[in-house]
Amino acid sequence: MPATMAGAQTPEGSQNEITVEAPRSAPMRIERNPYTGAAIAVTTVRMSVLYGDLDLTAPRDADRLMLRVRNVARDACKQLDRLFPLDPDETCVDKAVDNAAPLATAAIAAARGR
Repeated sequence: MPATMAGAQTPEGSQNEITVEAPRSAPMRIERNPYTGAAIAVTTVRMSVLYGDLDLTAPRDADRLMLRVRNVARDACKQLDRLFPLDPDETCVDKAVDNAAPLATAAIAAARGR
């Protein structure tokens, strides 16, 4: 998949899908000398937002797309919270939405011929 904007991706050839990414940095336990410290691992949960059923020229459906992006971001962050219960990130949903919103906005603009 080619990167299209700040961590958000759209699959090759797909016109009706946006991928929402929710990254989380967490300490990773590995075998090391106690004086070297721990490495940092970044885990990213990626979930798709499908919008082929929406008419993005209609404001109501454009709003639905943005709501779907937020809901999928929330689901991805919940998954990360289950994976890393000791390292919550209160800004996860906002970051994931911020990364995917430009793709949703571009899809809406393209549908409206702008």
